[in-house]
Amino acid sequence: MDIKEYLRKELILILDNVEDTDQLYEKFSNFLKEKGIINNFKEIKRLFIKRESVQSTAIGKGAAVPHIFSDEFKNFFITLALIKSGVDFKSPDKELIYVVFLIMSDQRHVGLHLKSLAHIARLVKSTDIIEEIKKANTRDEIYDIILKKEKLI
Repeated sequence: MDIKEYLRKELILILDNVEDTDQLYEKFSNFLKEKGIINNFKEIKRLFIKRESVQSTAIGKGAAVPHIFSDEFKNFFITLALIKSGVDFKSPDKELIYVVFLIMSDQRHVGLHLKSLAHIARLVKSTDIIEEIKKANTRDEIYDIILKKEKLI
């Protein structure tokens, strides 16, 4: 599994501040609509909020990995949001979340969701990727950090 196979650089979102996960998912869903990835941003926002209400998608060390299924998505893909100020995801380690890997597809890609979740968790736990991404200011920097850190695991 390589994140770069599924992560499109132009779908990396950098935000200075969000008040909570609901606002993050609203901004992110609007971002996907503006990029032409989805049509129904309200439904995608609802799915992310619903997923987060079941259990926090935070995995610790400043990262979260929300994942949803919707017929809005024609392909499996991963995106990333950097929240410069951090946001409370009710993380098990009680830390703020700065980097959110978002996994999306329709129901055909359940296996890829599971592989991606495991891969991202391993990447976060075994490298300093979150600390590096927190310092980044551009999509290019974030993408390059991911490529560099993936080679380490």
